[in-house]
Amino acid sequence: MAAQIDLEHLLGTYRPAPQVEAPKRIRNDKCLGFRIRQRRQQLSMSMQQLGAAIGCTYQQVQKYESGKNAIKASLLPTFATALDVPLTWFFEGLEA
Repeated sequence: MAAQIDLEHLLGTYRPAPQVEAPKRIRNDKCLGFRIRQRRQQLSMSMQQLGAAIGCTYQQVQKYESGKNAIKASLLPTFATALDVPLTWFFEGLEA
């Protein structure tokens, strides 16, 4: 079997994609989600229970905790009540 020839390498036009750091917003979403997961687990609360408390599905809670979906600011007071934390707790350790 013949080796595959990469035309870009052969012509000298290959340019590797630059390594781009994740935007701060994404890092903050993941950090916030991680903290929410930790607090939920401290309270021995399931994703279903947290979802019911904030008015969404456990799948949405999973997306919030993984940082896949950002949490709207209008939901933070609801999260604070469900997790029994002050509203300022969500901003501790986040990048400005």
